[in-house]
Amino acid sequence: MTITDFAAFVVAIAVVVTAVYLVTAMNNLNRTLAKLEDTGNQLRDEGIGAFRELRQLIADADAELDKVDLVLDRADQATTIMSETSKRTHEAVQDPVIRSLAVASGTSKVARSLLGRKRKAAKK
Repeated sequence: MTITDFAAFVVAIAVVVTAVYLVTAMNNLNRTLAKLEDTGNQLRDEGIGAFRELRQLIADADAELDKVDLVLDRADQATTIMSETSKRTHEAVQDPVIRSLAVASGTSKVARSLLGRKRKAAKK
């Protein structure tokens, strides 16, 4: 065996070792890529499910907001009607009450005046 044969033998062993190492590395990379693909598929499936739930939640919230908006509109209408009713009731009652109090006050003064005269006349 000459030095060239020996060198060729060493190179052949190095090539085989390198080839075995590269094949092992490629197998590891293929397994890692397969796991990564599975993880990506799981994330996609969960993401799609989450987005569906999110859309449903948004639709439910939108429906509830429509209900709240309707309630607020009706409450605003009721407040307006109550305010208008209160204003009109005040206007309708205020004038007659003031007149009634004025008549009662005047009647009271007249009655006291008449009673005072009768007492003075009775004393004489």
